[in-house]
Amino acid sequence: MWVRGVMKQVEKKSTSQEVIRHADHLTLYDRYGSMAYGVILRIIPQTQIAQAVLINLFSSPELKACVDDPSHAAGEIIRLARTKALAARPVPNNDDTKRLRPVVDMNDTVEKVVFDLSFCQGYTPDAIAEKLHLSRTNVMKSIYVYFKDLRSS
Repeated sequence: MWVRGVMKQVEKKSTSQEVIRHADHLTLYDRYGSMAYGVILRIIPQTQIAQAVLINLFSSPELKACVDDPSHAAGEIIRLARTKALAARPVPNNDDTKRLRPVVDMNDTVEKVVFDLSFCQGYTPDAIAEKLHLSRTNVMKSIYVYFKDLRSS
């Protein structure tokens, strides 16, 4: 009889922890959902896939770090959104890796092109340097300048 009472208490405790965890995820979704969706849409322009990635993001166990330390939640959610969006993109075949996806506008600055290739398309700095015939240092500097301009605008 005593074991049954203890088991019920354990079940109630785990159920209440699940409810609290679910509520924390909903709070994070309310606060950061639109930001995460914007990041995902920049990488995956198809809305149905982007919505599935968003749901996956806010139901993932990796979100626990954001619940535990809310001071870094925005950055962590952006990182997770980008990672999950890049993982959900179709794998490019060999022809796709030889040519770069056209970037928004021919008037874009090198910094914006480098940022788009790095953040939105998932290219490594070394791959960008090779494709654009830049040094790796110039690629990293371009990303830094783009962030600096983005913050000041």
